[in-house]
Amino acid sequence: MRGPLLLLLALLPVHPQAASDPWPGSPVLTRLFVLPSGRADRDRLIRTLDLTVAQVRELERLAGSERAYAQAARTLDRADAQALNVKLAAMNAEKDRKVRRLLGTDYTLFRAWVRAWWQAQVRRAAS
Repeated sequence: MRGPLLLLLALLPVHPQAASDPWPGSPVLTRLFVLPSGRADRDRLIRTLDLTVAQVRELERLAGSERAYAQAARTLDRADAQALNVKLAAMNAEKDRKVRRLLGTDYTLFRAWVRAWWQAQVRRAAS
């Protein structure tokens, strides 16, 4: 399954804009690994990347951290929210570093999969 998908994903734009590439600034892992509505997409990602049980567990753990930051932001005043934004930027950079290390050579495929998945989500929401 990886061969044809790699070819398809290779055709996606190399310089995606923020609206078409949610990683790492949007809660992609939360949507895929925490929310029940993301279960089918998560399963597709796992199959596409042929993720190990250990990799899935680590992505689930990172999704939990991602969700905790998002929940913390809901109860903050403006000054605290600005401070949290700095922490969120650092958390997103660290999340990206950890996923890059976790997936190794499959990181590029992960990024392409996320872009294609996100674009499908946006199209579905618009219709």
